[in-house]
Amino acid sequence: MSVFDEALDIPAQQLDESPDAVSVSAETAVLGACMMATGGYDPIPGAAQILSDSDSDDSDWYRPNHETIWRAILALHARSKPTGVPMVEAELRRSGDLKRVGGFVELSLIAAQACTSVEVEHYAEIVHGYARLRRYQQTLVRGMQTARQSDPASVTDAIATHQAELEHLAADQSGDDGLFCRFGDGLQEHLDGLETTVEAAAVTGLTDLDQALKMRPGNVIVVAGRPAMGKSAMTLGVALANASSGRTTLVHSLEMGRQEVTNRVLSSKSRVALHHLMEGGSAVTDDDWTRIARRLTDLEALPLWMDYTPRVTPGLVRTRIKSLIRQTGQAPLVVIDYVQLMYTDQRNSRQSPYERVSEVSRELKIIAEETGAVIICCAQLNRGSEHREGKRPQTSDLRDSGQLEQDASGIILLHREDAYDPESSRAGESDLILSKNRNGPTCTITVAHQFHYSRLRDMTAEAE
Repeated sequence: MSVFDEALDIPAQQLDESPDAVSVSAETAVLGACMMATGGYDPIPGAAQILSDSDSDDSDWYRPNHETIWRAILALHARSKPTGVPMVEAELRRSGDLKRVGGFVELSLIAAQACTSVEVEHYAEIVHGYARLRRYQQTLVRGMQTARQSDPASVTDAIATHQAELEHLAADQSGDDGLFCRFGDGLQEHLDGLETTVEAAAVTGLTDLDQALKMRPGNVIVVAGRPAMGKSAMTLGVALANASSGRTTLVHSLEMGRQEVTNRVLSSKSRVALHHLMEGGSAVTDDDWTRIARRLTDLEALPLWMDYTPRVTPGLVRTRIKSLIRQTGQAPLVVIDYVQLMYTDQRNSRQSPYERVSEVSRELKIIAEETGAVIICCAQLNRGSEHREGKRPQTSDLRDSGQLEQDASGIILLHREDAYDPESSRAGESDLILSKNRNGPTCTITVAHQFHYSRLRDMTAEAE
């Protein structure tokens, strides 16, 4: 007998050997109690907090007629109506489902098997537990089917897809997990915590930006700009600065391959002209080799992980983050270059770019909050700024999805006057327009761009 069987406290001879029979008994107990609710004690909100939404694909109910009855109970409850057997019968009759669930007789039999109101959440946990077990079994079956149909070239993708499903299943969202509580609960602990200075979860290496942005665990930061504004140079520089501070860092490079990224890192840290490294051979001088040699030991020791996988999904990002947390004990800073190139885990070919980017944005926000990681996403802007006086970008220029603006804790827009006017008096300067900042002020920070070294620097920084 399983732990769920013992929890039900039903004589063994009354139980079928299958777990589904136990699930059905628990479902009946929950529904019966909800149809016996009184004004003094209403068990429906507690059960609804635990059980998956009836309208979702992952309903917790094993029997379809039980799900139909539950949906009728929720509909009545939402209208502040009683949920007794006569009212549930009337609601089912109105929706045309009464005959399908067994009529008044079946409703009466279910009500007769009700558990007590104080036990409803306990029984709802049993229903939810068996539903998760069924989903786990289904996921394993799909994994075996995918394995049989996969060829050697697609093994990595097949494993990543299966792993993403398992990660999603493991991240169970039922119950409030302490998220629903009185404001005063834990207030004193919060006040005690204010006596300790909170360190930023990640650093950018740009002094003024670090002071204004103050990245926290769970933040999603969007770095956006038109092509050739320096998004990759900036975010790769942030990754290097963060890793140089001893913090775990992960870069998903969707736009550039291993060779190009490696050359940019070597150029930035060694102060070797990027075009020397790109050309290779005799273009790399003896002085260049000396500069690289000085930095090589430090670069090899960086807690910096690179992922050049061309098809990156939120599920893969979650997998990489959790792997690094297990390996280092630290939630990483994650750089994604860039977000409009990502795929969704569902691989729905009929999704529009807007729908795809919106889904990716929502999932990345959830991943950041679940894991405590800071995620920095590069994003492209549309051509709106090209037709604007001064060419300065705005948040509304974000391409493909306003969801990026909604989900982001901070948005940094990159702008260079010398990109449009090579004779500008501000040649060599980049503006980091902090147009959204939940952790501090919105402002514009000016830095120096050194694209021959593939990096951005503080205006007052000494040569390094």
